[in-house]
Amino acid sequence: MTGAYKLHGGLAFEPALFGAIETLPLPEHIGIQIDRHATPAITVGDHVLKGQVLCEGEPDQALHHASVSGEVTGISQGVISIKSDGQDNDFISPRVNAPSALQINALCKQYGLVGLGGAAFPVNKKLDSIQHHTPDTLLINAAECDPAIYCDEALMQERTEDIVKGIELALAASSARQCIVGIEENKTEAIAKLLKHLPAEIKLVSVPALYPSGAENTLFSLCTGQTGGLRKHHSLCFNIATCYAIYKAVILAEPLISRVVTVITESTVRNFELRIGTPITDLCNHLSQPLHSAITCGGQMMGWPVTSEQYIDKRTNSLIFHPPRADKAVACIRCGACADVCPEKLLPQQLLWHAKPHNRQALLSLDLHNCIECACCDVVCPSHIPLTEYFIHAKKKIRSDNTEQKKAELAKIRYEARLARLQNQSKRERKKLDAKSADLSNSKNKDQLKKDLIAKALQKSKSKKQQPPEKNTDGDRS
Repeated sequence: MTGAYKLHGGLAFEPALFGAIETLPLPEHIGIQIDRHATPAITVGDHVLKGQVLCEGEPDQALHHASVSGEVTGISQGVISIKSDGQDNDFISPRVNAPSALQINALCKQYGLVGLGGAAFPVNKKLDSIQHHTPDTLLINAAECDPAIYCDEALMQERTEDIVKGIELALAASSARQCIVGIEENKTEAIAKLLKHLPAEIKLVSVPALYPSGAENTLFSLCTGQTGGLRKHHSLCFNIATCYAIYKAVILAEPLISRVVTVITESTVRNFELRIGTPITDLCNHLSQPLHSAITCGGQMMGWPVTSEQYIDKRTNSLIFHPPRADKAVACIRCGACADVCPEKLLPQQLLWHAKPHNRQALLSLDLHNCIECACCDVVCPSHIPLTEYFIHAKKKIRSDNTEQKKAELAKIRYEARLARLQNQSKRERKKLDAKSADLSNSKNKDQLKKDLIAKALQKSKSKKQQPPEKNTDGDRS
């Protein structure tokens, strides 16, 4: 699994040899990981059928279905546990003949379809995003996203006709003006089979077998010659395995309850079709791997650590059993190898220099946001510095800072609005008090005026009473 790096963007890896897609015995127990805000549609003790809906979530979340028939034994910490009854009885769903674009979209939602390239983005949500415009290009990603993932190649070799039908359904659902299948040039058997079955209106483009050609924006640029990515050119991308899932959902009325997973040990590379929810311990036992093995999920370059206690989910496209990495990081020797292989033409050593103290402005000026976290720089670094880890942490810190800044700005706006409301309220209350004071003052003045008038009238009356009576002068004249 080692590869010689190639200058000016990307890594060249030797392809591995693998056989036919294998299956494991039916799991005795499964654990279906559901979304955090999903509401279980079943309870402990219920008997469920294979393909039965297990939970109801938000409108933009994918549904989850039972991958075996049996008894629900537990619902905790976002995992629905089911004990298989060994019968594998199906939940029967009606099939739709000649479905329209809207029906294909609805079936993708009904059967829990997500992108199987690793992101697990709901298919129906991706189709919903193009409701207001017609996509220019539907890009089918057959290049695989990692040099340690071969599940798509195995599917293309064994189930070519079904995949092509799925591509045609995806094209019908998207109404894109053109459809391009992008595939690495070293997948010669898969290319030959696809060319044999693809209709004339679907174009197949082979691209250099150079990681990360499978990154969707990189693949889009390689296939079309256009820069700026899918969003800029109003285009869509579906993984080849997603197209196979679309075929099974629309034509066979089968929900997404299984997927092909590449499993790599020290001596073998194999592909298994596994039920969603299969315990990784089942694989460990089947492959005679210790339960405490170091396991990477998601590929050699962009994978993340998992344990044998976890389950296969819709994102699981690869499992690598390997010993822990023994190399210890030392100081950067500024050799520049990381810059030579960066597909985005970034300067990883400069980014590292500013990521350690988290110099936000410098990281932004060096276009850290364009890092696709492909880990090419990690592979070629002679100092064994986990560069991608630093960049992921720095990007999370920037996103966190942006979130906190937005929260602070919103809090400031709310505070200023509240302060303005309080000031206006205080002004209104003061105005009311002034009006009341004026009224009260006027009232007091009126009362005092009344009192003064009354006092004056009383005083006048009293003065009249105190005056002596007038003398009668008539008698004096007689």
